[in-house]
This record gives sequence, structure tokens and C-alpha cells, in this order.
Amino acid sequence: MRPGEAVRQIEYVIDATTTDGGRRCAAGYRPAFERVHAAGDGDDVADLAAVLGEEVRDGARPDPTEAGRVADELLGVATDGGE
Repeated sequence: MRPGEAVRQIEYVIDATTTDGGRRCAAGYRPAFERVHAAGDGDDVADLAAVLGEEVRDGARPDPTEAGRVADELLGVATDGGE
């Protein structure tokens, strides 16, 4: 998955579950998706989208800083063999 596709996916999840306006909210996650794409691969981007999407569906609204922390965790798993 590419970063732009991931941002659109999160937009759809936000729009479907809240009235916050997905485009405005999801744009803040783009840097995290781009960093994951640069350091990992499309599967890692999809994993980040899945984690953030699940949080949104559960009623949370992770801020961009939290998205960055989740991205760091995913990249750590992707680059160190899961240790």
C-alpha cells in the first residue's frame, strides 16, 4: 500500500464512524505513512493503516504524534526481526 492510499483509507474510516471530516483529520497521518513507506514496505504501510483504522473504529482519535509512535513501533518490528 502506498501512503496516499493509506491516508484515503483512514479518511473513509473516519467519515464512516464520526462527523469529524476524514480528509482534514487523516491528512495529519501522512508523515507517518510516508516514513513507514520509506523505511519499510507497502505491507508496513497497510499495517499502520490497520492499527490506526481500528483505533478510530473503537472511538479513539489518535493524533499525528501517536500515529508516529505507532509507526516507530511497526518499523522496529519490521527492522529488527520482531525483537
